[in-house]
Amino acid sequence: MKRVLPLLLLAACAAPPPPAPAPAPPAPASAPAQGEEREIGSVRVNASTLNVRASANGEVIGQARRGERLAVLEDAGDWLRVRRADGTSGWVSSQHVVREGAAARPRRGGCPPDSDFSFLKTPKPAFSDSSAHGIVTIEAGVDVKGNVVSTRIVSNTTGDPALGTLAERELREARFAPPVRNCVARAFIYTYKRAF
Repeated sequence: MKRVLPLLLLAACAAPPPPAPAPAPPAPASAPAQGEEREIGSVRVNASTLNVRASANGEVIGQARRGERLAVLEDAGDWLRVRRADGTSGWVSSQHVVREGAAARPRRGGCPPDSDFSFLKTPKPAFSDSSAHGIVTIEAGVDVKGNVVSTRIVSNTTGDPALGTLAERELREARFAPPVRNCVARAFIYTYKRAF
């Protein structure tokens, strides 16, 4: 019995466990850093290289590449003030970008959103009994209705002029939905590469 009593006394004298820590208060929602402007939308670059300028029609301060996403800070119609992924900002022509997300909804009385061209009727490769092999490259002028209005053979590595003519005929039968920029359908140049 003597041995049990001291153990009970020791257990009774032990300090109580510390209270559980109080939960941390929730972090406030992240607000833009002081001096950082709020985005009003975003666009993707639709030109191979797009100049970023200090002001509309101002000095070129950088360039953006095709497919690069830019945050829109201000919309002035033909010009957009944007912020690049690296944090730099400047002005770009709205004709060379495609709007994304909510900004791509129809606007101004239901006009269509900005878009790239698409095929309504693709070029159909025709059969050729020529033994020549290579690639024919053709540039086609496409009007605002999506019709091919002109063609020009850029290169023909087949060595057979008849294959160039055949490729031009294929392309002339194609139909396009032209690109739209700021509610207006635009004429454009399409490059067609045909392998034989």
